[in-house]
Amino acid sequence: MKLFLTALLSLILPALNQELPNDREKILEALLNAPDQASLDQAIKDGKAAGLPDQLFLEARFVFLVNEDNRAALATLSTDLEAHLPKFSSDDTMLFAVKEDFASIVQYTKALAALQDNDVKLFKKHITEAFWLAPSHATQFAPLIDDMRINEAMKKITLDLSLQFEDQKLQGESKSLETIAGGSPAFLIHFWSPWANQAMAIMDEFLTVSDSLIKNNIPVVSFLLTTTNEARQAGDDFLAKGKQGNIAHWLVDTKKSSLGSLMRVSSFPTVVLVSNKGEILFNGDPSNRRLWGILTAINPEITGPTIDAVLLKTDPKSTLRAKNDE
Repeated sequence: MKLFLTALLSLILPALNQELPNDREKILEALLNAPDQASLDQAIKDGKAAGLPDQLFLEARFVFLVNEDNRAALATLSTDLEAHLPKFSSDDTMLFAVKEDFASIVQYTKALAALQDNDVKLFKKHITEAFWLAPSHATQFAPLIDDMRINEAMKKITLDLSLQFEDQKLQGESKSLETIAGGSPAFLIHFWSPWANQAMAIMDEFLTVSDSLIKNNIPVVSFLLTTTNEARQAGDDFLAKGKQGNIAHWLVDTKKSSLGSLMRVSSFPTVVLVSNKGEILFNGDPSNRRLWGILTAINPEITGPTIDAVLLKTDPKSTLRAKNDE
């Protein structure tokens, strides 16, 4: 969910572009780029020893949690951010050009807190205020609204696992979602199209991740989304090249009463985690840490390191992006 960093780092104030003592430069770099909690704690300790202002440490905590995709902790941080807002100093910042930018992340984290409490009305209030304070960050806030709407819609859906879909590899034959689920506690639906650049750009990485899930009793099914004969042929050509990894199930979505439409698939990559009772456990980007938290809860053998090694090595602009989670 590295939602602010590209935009905000471009707004680093001239004060930080001044000639600084080398040790301070190193501390500031360590604060912004801490790879883990221990490194962040050490950078904050060094910063305090060097007499740096507390605002920098608060900003560093925010950046770290954004990089960690930790919505729950960001929601908790809203209290400290709001308490500091009256004391905000443009002389003591690494990230924010004006006070309104800092105020916008206060509202953003409060919106996250509202989501944690399933308070849609309060979420709307805070995310609207965040837009108003920093309209240049609108594209960064928008995914939260999409996530909220999808989550609300998914709560109302229970998939009929008896539904049958054409088997793409065995044309003329069909397969039910119940067959795919088998005796597993859940299964993962992956949507793709050969004509969607983003879907194909992440395919190799996704197949690697799928191998890990399948080995840990989470079946994976890929649904081809297509409305034209040409797209169908391109999808079939892809499978004919033998690049489908260990995914055993490749199905074709229906043109009417489409599963993709029911799941509100509007961008790639999109996956849906479904329980063996048809409940929608997750709908969104496959790099979303909330998905992996749910999977780990289902099967502790599905661990972060084996997944993150694949997810985080890819180009964030075209592959499995680090996105919103909670």
